Amino acid sequence: MTRVATLAVAFVVTLAAVLGGAAAVGFATADGAAPAPEIQNDHYLDDDVVVDDDPGQATVEMDASAASQTVLVDPGVEASGPGPAFPISLLGLGGGGVDDRDIRPLANALIENGHDVDVYVPDPDQRRPPARPGADRPTQLGERLAEADAFVTFRTDYEPEQLDEIESFVESGGHVVLATEPDAAYSQPGAASLDATLDVTTRPGYVYNMAENDLNYQRVYAEATGDSALTEGVDRAVFPSATPVGTAVGGSDVLRPIEGSELSTTREATEAPLLVRNDEVVMIGDGDFLSPENARRADNDALIGNLADFLVTNDRTPPGAGGSTGPTPPGGQQPPTNGTAA
Repeated sequence: MTRVATLAVAFVVTLAAVLGGAAAVGFATADGAAPAPEIQNDHYLDDDVVVDDDPGQATVEMDASAASQTVLVDPGVEASGPGPAFPISLLGLGGGGVDDRDIRPLANALIENGHDVDVYVPDPDQRRPPARPGADRPTQLGERLAEADAFVTFRTDYEPEQLDEIESFVESGGHVVLATEPDAAYSQPGAASLDATLDVTTRPGYVYNMAENDLNYQRVYAEATGDSALTEGVDRAVFPSATPVGTAVGGSDVLRPIEGSELSTTREATEAPLLVRNDEVVMIGDGDFLSPENARRADNDALIGNLADFLVTNDRTPPGAGGSTGPTPPGGQQPPTNGTAA
């Protein structure tokens, strides 16, 4: 037998042995492909996981009839270079793409009801104005807050001077919505300082629910702890990636995760709130629920409308506008406050 013939016979014998062994242990099929293994992860098979894969349209409505307010939004853009030509595009407005902080449902509701939405983008080249005799010069943020009635922020790392300005803003009746993320406690060391300024707290880790959730185990449901203006029309809210939050004595828990929820850092059941209120401050353990796609889930649209009402129903008295923060105008009449007390 020639060498070529010998090699051909050896190849045929080896191939037959491989195929025969594969068929014997179930690795080959009639199509020559291995069958797909069965999925063993219950949280991907449970019928309760995807309960609403076609949620419809979000309807964000406001009930408050306050006079026109100015809501300042800090989307968390670092002062590392020139800001965008149109800062409002950072909120998903004025452009066609997906932006860093897309909160169109909230911004649109405010604008459609006659309120102004401004965006704070720090300018690293901007010089601070000269201080008045005996007065401190405000930061860029302080200048913008002086012109605002409410403040929405996704940033937690502020300088000490900015923290003082935020505290003064709250003390003068301005309303603040602070939305944080599960990694803020690790990536932004200033988070604890802002929490202390606003008398709120944050716990490390994220909340998840393997038994009942919206689309995946990190998208947890939260339910109201009682009746309040913030929970009007909210049976359930969905938070895509939420961290537990808290408030100082005197504050209130507004939304808590449903039964079966656990905390990633302990792997134990948790009822720690995901949304709290402390007088003029609302803190939320998630920011992505404000996006257009998430506004359609559960009752998020109703929650967003309630937050819009909270922002504009403030009792803000800017410094120098009257009351204890400035002189009384001629005739002894105090100027009206913006909105009504919440």
